[in-house]
Amino acid sequence: MKNSGAAALALLIVGTLIASGCLGGGASPSTTSSQPSVTRPETTTTQEPSTWEMRMVWSANTTGIPFMDLAPDGSLAAAVDWNRGLLYLVRPDGSNKTLDLRTEDWFKPIVAGVAVVKEGGWILASYDSFAGLRSFSWDGFSGNGPERVGALADFMLRSPNGGHICYLVTLSPTEQELNCDGRKTVLSPNDYSLLSVSDSGIAVISKGGKAIVFRDGKRMLSFNTDRVIAYRERLLVSENGTLKVFSLNGTLLARAKGYDFGQTVLLRWTLLPTESYLLWHEPFGDTHVLTWNLTEVATLPGFPYFANDHFAVTSKDGVIHCYSLDDLHEVFSVSVPGDSLGYVKLSDDGKVMLVSGETEGFWLYAKN
Repeated sequence: MKNSGAAALALLIVGTLIASGCLGGGASPSTTSSQPSVTRPETTTTQEPSTWEMRMVWSANTTGIPFMDLAPDGSLAAAVDWNRGLLYLVRPDGSNKTLDLRTEDWFKPIVAGVAVVKEGGWILASYDSFAGLRSFSWDGFSGNGPERVGALADFMLRSPNGGHICYLVTLSPTEQELNCDGRKTVLSPNDYSLLSVSDSGIAVISKGGKAIVFRDGKRMLSFNTDRVIAYRERLLVSENGTLKVFSLNGTLLARAKGYDFGQTVLLRWTLLPTESYLLWHEPFGDTHVLTWNLTEVATLPGFPYFANDHFAVTSKDGVIHCYSLDDLHEVFSVSVPGDSLGYVKLSDDGKVMLVSGETEGFWLYAKN
């Protein structure tokens, strides 16, 4: 998401037009060998599957780009009211604080990202004369991060475990800066996008339909496609209708035709990696569960909105479904709370869930 002003306009115009997140393209899956039948993996446990109910503990009426984040342990949620310049910090019991993001001169920042860090939230934004990070705790503003005078904030991502944060800022009409965990890399020209950040500190950026893989400020690999996702020490690449899995030294580990993936207008990936599975969305169809050797083992209804190493969240026909990735049984379901579904974040234990609309509203759920 380059240039937050242009991105804001684009998202606000087309966000409400995306009904099911079916963009990303791709042909029907096929490989050189026959695919196994889609079946549900067997489980060796004799215990009843664990299920629970979720209740809404907090909500907010907002408008604008739905920037939000949830701590992996579910202890804190952060959501931004983009048009009003407010930050909401919410605990899983529903207690919350509303913080004003305005500076001392009362300039409303243009927010380009939010991340939950430790006990508070980091905001990447463009202010009156600079762009950079500002941190907020439960008690309010808590400090400034790196700032670049005359710059514009572009986009920020954190790794799934929260251990790594990368962001892009535009320094000038010809330069952009990638900052990952404090390591700065100047890029030229200034039209890069940030695609992915892994738990091992791998960052993927793109420009002109090509992707570059960084680690510790150094270039590692490049690809002739901008459909690249980093997951720990592996890379998922969609190129010419083929899904490929690479190691960080460039070794091809697996490939299969037909599993093309990309991003929707709201920058949701149509393929989500987890420790055991890859969740791939068939255009205008459902979510296919693949092993890392690209063998299909199950199908889940709808579009994959979120996945961690333990759970997957999909949505179809106005219902949000959460599935255990141990045996793929449904853990809980709730109705989509607003007129549309934008983003979903789930805690590692599946007991706290943060939901946004495409252009308005946030809702926090907790295990009943």
